[in-house]
Formats: sequence, C-alpha cells, structure tokens
Amino acid sequence: MTTRARKRTPADLAATAAALAAAAAWTLLSPASAQAAGIWDGDASKGTGVFGSVECPAPGSLITAAGDSAHGTIFRYTKPGGDIRCESRGISVNGSSRHAFSDDSTYYLGWESQLSSVSGDFVVWQWKSYPNAQQNYPLIMTVKDGSVRLFHVTTGGDWTLLWSGPVAAGEWNAFAIGIHTSGSASSGWVELYFNGGKQTLADSGTRYTCRTWDSANEPKWGVYDRDDGSTTLINRIDGLRMGTSYADVS
Repeated sequence: MTTRARKRTPADLAATAAALAAAAAWTLLSPASAQAAGIWDGDASKGTGVFGSVECPAPGSLITAAGDSAHGTIFRYTKPGGDIRCESRGISVNGSSRHAFSDDSTYYLGWESQLSSVSGDFVVWQWKSYPNAQQNYPLIMTVKDGSVRLFHVTTGGDWTLLWSGPVAAGEWNAFAIGIHTSGSASSGWVELYFNGGKQTLADSGTRYTCRTWDSANEPKWGVYDRDDGSTTLINRIDGLRMGTSYADVS
C-alpha cells in the first residue's frame, strides 16, 4: 500500500520559515559566532608570527613558553639588564601581512599579563605612532612601584593620568582597552577594563574623549624600561586578541 505525502499547507510553510529564522538568530548570538566576530586572535600557540614585528635585541628574547595550568602556552618577553626594551610591534592577522589600523575606527584590544617585578618605572603597553608623529604615543601604560597606570599624551607632550590600579609581581591581571581613532581631540576616545570591570577615568566617566590617531598607530606589548635599563624584567602575556567590541576580547 502506498502512502501519499501530506500536502504542506501555508501554515506548515510559515512554521518552517520561523524555525529556520530562529536557528539563524541563535547562530548569530552563540558564543562561537561572537568569538568569530573578532579581528585578531594572538594566541601564543601560533608563535610570534601573530605580531607585525619584534623589537627585542639579544640577549633579550620574545618566545612562546609554558605558563601555569590555567594559562598554558604564553608569550614571555624578557628584557635583560643593559637593554631598554623587549617589545612586539603591530599585529599580523591570519598569518598575512602587517595589519593596517585606520582613522575613524573602533578597536578593542584584550590581554592578560604577569610581571616578574612591579618596582621602578617601565612601560608595558603603547599605542605607538609611526612615522613622523606629532604624538609619539597617544596612549601608554606604565608600571611604577606597585601600580599600573594608563596615560593620554597630547601632541605637546602633556601627560594626563587617566587611571591607576594596584598590581603585584607574579599575579595575572586582565586588561582590555577600547580606542576610537581620531586626529581630533573632540572625536577620539578610550575605555579601559581591568579584571573584567569597566574603569572610571580621569574625567569621572568611563569613556575619555581625546586625540587618539596620528600619521599611523600600532599597539606594542612587552617591556620598555625608560627609568633604569640595568634591571632584568619579564612580562608574561596571554590571551591577546582584538575586535570591534568589548565582547570580542573579554
């Protein structure tokens, strides 16, 4: 006996369309999809090729190394005594050429850091300008005597302390910085998240308006010891990533 298939009614077709739409919406909102929306995954397991270039003269080194049980493979920046820097500069997306950042764009950069020492006064992150810059570094993060500090620096070289917080040697801390790029002091902005919390900045708000773009800009991570190059410093970094929202990097 042959069973004839039931003819699909308009109500059946509408129900199918609704189910497909719901599945598509779930895919867009799922964690895996949200993660895919990020621009750059700088996981240390991919090696130093995730960076645009490395500025770490021997005997200093930027290598992938074993972290603790929670962090697995990490980047280890070692700045030896006698040298002032061990840094990475810029990023490379999917192993391609150096990523070109652009004006009037929004970027969020996220990472975790563990420092061998929090004494002295040294730089751990820069939003660096290249070339022929009016602002050498519109944004810069330093560590000084147990505090991590984020500054905005103007074209005239004036430093504004946007935020500071306590850090200790050997502990992991999570950072995320949001930047809207602009050569106008009234259009650019910066946000900071520390250990998952959005921070209040110098103007008592959570988004500080300032000039954040020069001829070109790139992020730098590592150690730059402008205070005392004789000290050996190690910065271990994990979870590097970049996107267009905080959700992409948190």
